Amino acid sequence: MAIDTGLAITCADLQATGGIKRILIRAWTDTDVVAYGATPGTHTITSILSASTPTDATWGVYEFKNETPALTISATKEMGSTAFECGLSFFLPKLEYLKFNLIESITNSCLMVIAVDTNDNAFVLGVSEKYENESNPSRNQTFAQLSTVEGGTGAAYADESGITISLMARQFEMPRQYVVPSPSATTGIVVAADGLTATTD
Repeated sequence: MAIDTGLAITCADLQATGGIKRILIRAWTDTDVVAYGATPGTHTITSILSASTPTDATWGVYEFKNETPALTISATKEMGSTAFECGLSFFLPKLEYLKFNLIESITNSCLMVIAVDTNDNAFVLGVSEKYENESNPSRNQTFAQLSTVEGGTGAAYADESGITISLMARQFEMPRQYVVPSPSATTGIVVAADGLTATTD
């Protein structure tokens, strides 16, 4: 990649807010098809489908306590190879069986995750093109996984009851942004009326 231009910071950049407003999670399948942005200077994913026919990929939409989710990125370089650890944590208030069932369902799953920030940027974790050494992207070993679970009831009546879930993806590039090309026949992220499922195309 040639370094032949600079980077501008605009007024809109300085007004950007922190935080995550929506989290989408799904398990990888053998029929998933991911399209990466081909335009020079972009680092995007333009399509996520669950079959080559094609069929929209279905996601679970997970609500959380406001101002608790955080996306973190850290990188280390060894022997010329840079690995990025991309983490996402969020808090689920109130301990109950529904939350326990969610944790059980993702404990041993290979996941892809979309975190939409408060500036409407959709960042994809667990999907990486670099060092892609398999014809089937679901076997590329850069998926996201459950990393830690921490929570409890607390002791005092005023203590918070709930659980924090942390997901981690170890990949070899920065997270890509999910961006629908324009003009395009695709619709991008579509959240269902109940707010608990979504699709991407």
